Amino acid sequence: MRPDQIDRLQDIAEQIGEVFLEEADPANWNGAGVPLASLDKDQRGGRYWDKKNAIQTGTLLARVLDLRDRDSRSLDTKTPEEDADQEINRFEKQAKDMVNAVIARATSKG
Repeated sequence: MRPDQIDRLQDIAEQIGEVFLEEADPANWNGAGVPLASLDKDQRGGRYWDKKNAIQTGTLLARVLDLRDRDSRSLDTKTPEEDADQEINRFEKQAKDMVNAVIARATSKG
């Protein structure tokens, strides 16, 4: 990829990251603050959709970040096992960073 495309992917990743943080925040879900037993069918369906949408946005973010980083990985001369371990560690770090960002945001609002 060209450097300008990688820069654009980084910008898009940051935008998607902001959307993910909003969508993953339980305070923004349908029925927020209402006990689950009190939710009606429509609220439960909306809440399910909110969570599912956040998951899809997080998946899109991971894909964009993967695409952004693809060229730098292809230049490596590591064995497939080292590549797989590195990729697993990278995805685990991304997931941990996303969860920590959501926790930090939730605790800062509280």
